[in-house]
Amino acid sequence: MNTDNLDHSITLKSVLSNPEIAVISDECTSWDELFNQFMRYLKLSRRGRRLSDYYSVELFGCTVPDKFLTMHYRFKPDSPVPVNGTVLISEPDLYYNKKAFDDGLVNLCFVIGYSGSGKSYLTREYSGDNLEKVELDNIVCVKDHYTMDELKSSGDLLYSFFSGPGAKYYVSRAERDVFADHSEMFVSFINYARTYAADHTDKRFILEGIWTYLFFDDPSEFDKYAVFMKGTSLAKSKMRRIVREATDKADAFVDRLLEFGIYAPDTALHDGNVDKWRRYFEKKAETVIKPEDNNLTHLYGNITSEVHNVNRCFVQGDRDGIRKIMENAIASKDMDLTLKAVLVEECKKALADL
Repeated sequence: MNTDNLDHSITLKSVLSNPEIAVISDECTSWDELFNQFMRYLKLSRRGRRLSDYYSVELFGCTVPDKFLTMHYRFKPDSPVPVNGTVLISEPDLYYNKKAFDDGLVNLCFVIGYSGSGKSYLTREYSGDNLEKVELDNIVCVKDHYTMDELKSSGDLLYSFFSGPGAKYYVSRAERDVFADHSEMFVSFINYARTYAADHTDKRFILEGIWTYLFFDDPSEFDKYAVFMKGTSLAKSKMRRIVREATDKADAFVDRLLEFGIYAPDTALHDGNVDKWRRYFEKKAETVIKPEDNNLTHLYGNITSEVHNVNRCFVQGDRDGIRKIMENAIASKDMDLTLKAVLVEECKKALADL
C-alpha cells in the first residue's frame, strides 16, 4: 500500500504500552516470539485488532497478519530435502539491500529470476546517466547481437570486459564451441563486474539474469550487494517467455531457441540453486518481501488501503468520516465490486464497534 501519508509521529514504544494493541515488531528474534505476538493479536477483540492493524500500518506499512506472513520467512526452517518450490508455485519477490542500493551505500544490484519472470519490472524505478543495466542473456553469443561500437555505446562495463579480459568470449554462435564450459564466461563476467563496480563507486550497476545463482553456489558471496529475486514460478515464467518470443521477429525467435539449446544443460544441472538463494536471502533482516504483482495482489492492496482509511476514522472517533467512506463506495460506479463489498462491510463493523 502507499505509505506516503502515514503518521510518523506514532512511536513503537507508545503503541506497545497500550494493552488494547498487539503489533509485531521488527525486533522479533525467534519463531516462538513471532508466534506469541501474533497469537496475542488474534485473542484481541475485533476493536483491538482494528486498532492494532491501524498502528501496524502506520509503523510498518502493513497490517499485523501481513507482518506475520512476511516475518515468518525469516524463521522458516529449511527443508531437509532440497525441493524446488518455485517450479510450479510462485513465491513472493525478495528485495535484499534495496534501501542500501537506493541510498547509494551499495552500487551493484543482481536481479535474479527465471527467463520471463518479469525481472525488468523489479528495476523499472531505476534510470539515469550514472546507471548501467546489463541483461546477462544478451552476452550469450554476444557478437551476434552487438558490434564493438554498439557495446561501447551501451555502457563502459560491457565494453571494457569484451575489449579486455573477456575478449575471448566475444564470439558468435557459429564460432562458439558447444562442448566448452558454458559457465566460464558468466562467472568471469560477474566477477569482473563485482571488481569494476568497486572501482567505479560514482556509478550504479544492475545485472539481470538467472546465471548468477546458476553458477554461484554460495549466496553469502553476495552479502555486500543488493539482490532482487523474482518469485514467479518456472512454469509461469516459461509460458510468458514463449508468448513474448513468439511475437518477436522470426529470426530473433530462432536465435533464442538455438541459444537455449546450448545452455539448457546448465539450467537443468544448476537450477536447484534458486531455492538455496531464496531460503538464504528471505531470512535476512535487510530483505523486503513482496507478493508477486498480479491482479489479486493489486485488489488486496486496494482493499488494505481503503480499510486503513476506515481505521483512521475509527481511531479518531469520526463516525461521519466512516459514513462518508461507505456512501462514496456505494455510489461509485467504477469501484471493483469485491472492493466495494468488503469496504461497505468494514464500515458497518467499524460503526458498530465505536
